[in-house]
Amino acid sequence: MTFQLPDELPITTDELSDLREKATAEITEIQKRYESGEELADTDVESLNSLLTAVDTLNTAIAGATASAEAHRVAVGEAIERSKTAIAGPEVEEDADEEEAVEEAPVVTQVAEPVAASTTPVTFSGAGTTQVPADETGPGWEMVPGAPGYRAGKIGFKEMGIAIDSVRGHNARVRANRADVRNMAARGLAQLSRNMNVVQDSHELVREIERATTEIPGYGKVTAESLTAAGGWCAPSEQIYTFCDVPEATDLISLPEIAINRGGIRWPVEPDLSAIFENFEFFFTEPELEAVDADGHPTAVKHCVEVPCPDEFEEIRLNAVGYCVEAGILQRQGWPESIEWFLRSLTQEHFRAMSRRTILDMVAGSGTPIVIDAPWSKVNATASVLNSIALMATNLRLNRGLSRSATIEGVAPAWLHEVLRVDLSLMEGMNYSVSDSQINSWLNSRNISLQFVGDWQSRGAGQPGDLTTTNWPETVDILLYPAGTWFRSMSNIIEVGVLYPKEQLQINRYTEFFTEDAIAVGKRCNHSISVRIPLCPMGGVGPRVDVPCASSATP
Repeated sequence: MTFQLPDELPITTDELSDLREKATAEITEIQKRYESGEELADTDVESLNSLLTAVDTLNTAIAGATASAEAHRVAVGEAIERSKTAIAGPEVEEDADEEEAVEEAPVVTQVAEPVAASTTPVTFSGAGTTQVPADETGPGWEMVPGAPGYRAGKIGFKEMGIAIDSVRGHNARVRANRADVRNMAARGLAQLSRNMNVVQDSHELVREIERATTEIPGYGKVTAESLTAAGGWCAPSEQIYTFCDVPEATDLISLPEIAINRGGIRWPVEPDLSAIFENFEFFFTEPELEAVDADGHPTAVKHCVEVPCPDEFEEIRLNAVGYCVEAGILQRQGWPESIEWFLRSLTQEHFRAMSRRTILDMVAGSGTPIVIDAPWSKVNATASVLNSIALMATNLRLNRGLSRSATIEGVAPAWLHEVLRVDLSLMEGMNYSVSDSQINSWLNSRNISLQFVGDWQSRGAGQPGDLTTTNWPETVDILLYPAGTWFRSMSNIIEVGVLYPKEQLQINRYTEFFTEDAIAVGKRCNHSISVRIPLCPMGGVGPRVDVPCASSATP
């Protein structure tokens, strides 16, 4: 690589641009060598990365130098204008009878000026008024800072005419992007300001579309007549390169986390003691203890039970989960917004996928759903859900020998709150307002704690989340288990950022991101069950029962 970025960068735009052209020339040369089939060496890769860094540095410096030059030009124009005003003194008011401005005038933002201007005075009595347009916020002409006779704010054609007349040969200059034509030079005098918002991203675009489609400046509210009067646009559409925001991953499953240092863990399976529990105690009355057989031996024998030796172990092994993203080198340089949006989208979906995998492992470990089909479960959705969960929570406590106040945890879909709200609103015959915290309090009073997740029983055909779904599901599955039953191990194996391996550089690609985690979901000690509960969110109530008063006995 022959190009070297100097320790101290020049300050002018031309010098910085020359350096950038030299750097890009060497980048182009390396690309041509690669495209011709030549295998690039490691030094070529290092040179390419160094040149790209130098180009980024020069682009930043050029932008800064351009901004500084523009600020300097504006400051010079304002200072010169102030000096002219100070020397000329106050303006003399013109005759009130002067002719008004012409109705139409050519729209010219660049005017040709002679190199040797005439010294003959020129008047512009019919060119327009000197007053600033009444609507300072609307479209209008504004003089370019540094133009002859510069005046801030909106101006008319009269001020532009005076500016043209004030041009003399000594201050004529040729713009960098225009050549002399027949001894003439171009000078910027004024520009048309429309005071319109510049659309920067998709959100501003939506707001501008809404504003523009509800009111047209100068025509009032949008009607067929006003739209016809507005006419059409000739210019092509403006290109927006940013994407819509990526929604954050929410309503994810949460389990106690443990660390697994090796490939997995194993623990003994609890032996079934139900048979022992039926006949492990001895009970004798005093006569039975005193009784003996023919040989004089006591007949009451106290039997002992043997401690079982568990020979079965439960084991879970770690699994690898992650994702890898590749992209094109030129895409990263030309459209970085697309790569950023793609990475954000994948990251949030990765969180959701990890939650889904965890829930599905819990569902698989909870067995076939237990279907609730009692008559009281079909009256309304609220009673069905609360009473069914309370029944199964009681079963879990009694089966395990837990306290009646022991906490039973569970997992339910995130849309269950809405079903209960629909049911209650129909039951009350009004828009019944009930918050999530109120529904959760009904569960907490039963010592039940549920997690409401968004990636289970959702988005499928006929399920909430599918845009074609027009009714709530007829059943809902809920996982229930004593607190501390399920756990998860998840640890990072490897995570790297941008990589430029030789094999990918040879095909003009690179690795943007790579991550891999070790994950395992396990269940210990307690039962976990899946309960399928019917949903009838119609606000029904149980049948009324007539209780007649007892008739008094006649004497």
